[in-house]
Amino acid sequence: MSDYTDDIFDEKKVEKAIKKGKLKSIITIILVSFLLFVVLNITNFALSAYFSQKAFEQWDAYVRLTTPNGYISESIDSTGFLGGTSNYKVSKNMKRKAVVIEQNQYSFSLFPSTLISRGHGSSIGSTAEEWQFQYKDNGWREMMFFHPKVTYKKYNNDEDLINRIGGDKIFEVALSFDKPYKQSELPFDELPILTWFWINTFSDSQIETFQEEATNYDWSATFIREREALGFSTHSYHSQTNLDYEYNRFLDLLETSFSSDHNKAYSTLEGKKMRDVEILGIVVYGTKEEIIAIMEESIVKAASIGGIIDNY
Repeated sequence: MSDYTDDIFDEKKVEKAIKKGKLKSIITIILVSFLLFVVLNITNFALSAYFSQKAFEQWDAYVRLTTPNGYISESIDSTGFLGGTSNYKVSKNMKRKAVVIEQNQYSFSLFPSTLISRGHGSSIGSTAEEWQFQYKDNGWREMMFFHPKVTYKKYNNDEDLINRIGGDKIFEVALSFDKPYKQSELPFDELPILTWFWINTFSDSQIETFQEEATNYDWSATFIREREALGFSTHSYHSQTNLDYEYNRFLDLLETSFSSDHNKAYSTLEGKKMRDVEILGIVVYGTKEEIIAIMEESIVKAASIGGIIDNY
């Protein structure tokens, strides 16, 4: 009895037991904290990767829709907690090669992505005697489009400018038609490799607004900007080409893009077949001779130059 009591109240043994208990607690806390750290990091990585991929798909759709033959050519993510930012480059397919035209940034997280731009192309045309077009970051001019159901005071035509440019070049030129055409009504037997078709995605109320602006505002600012003209490209076109695949892909992009304007355009076209869709114009890529030959077609109402590269 005495030995048992002495053992219980042995201060050294009690102190040793307390230290042992504390050590176990510390080890348990460290292990739990480590496991929690690993789980949280894996969860954060997985969620950030999910949000990053979703944002990329939305932004890539937006870029492809607002930049004829454009796409995100490079994207570098910087992740934080449940999100991050992505620095990306926009390139444009210019038939002979791809050219980087812009560098921008967007965020991704639990909340919708927003654009954080590192710079926009400058505008030009400070007086009513000049078209109020803009330049891209790489110095190329943004193309102008003219809706065939709108009567404008003046139409842009860059044929003289194209003829004045020397050297062997590949030109990007937006051609607006004199009226909407179904594919079966187009007069072209064949078009250059890599032709982009401008599709009528506008509602009647939008067209009415365009007409009011063309009537009431100065001619130099009344046109449809490149980012507002939506369409798709094909790498080979002749009069019997089936564009159903390209058109359906175009619809997918409209539905995927974060832009409410693109979602509305999807609603406008939903249920329509390619054979019933109105084509308002085209963007063509070719040499001076190829471009001028197409521009001389009677259905071409306006022509606006975009990018230019050397033909090699």
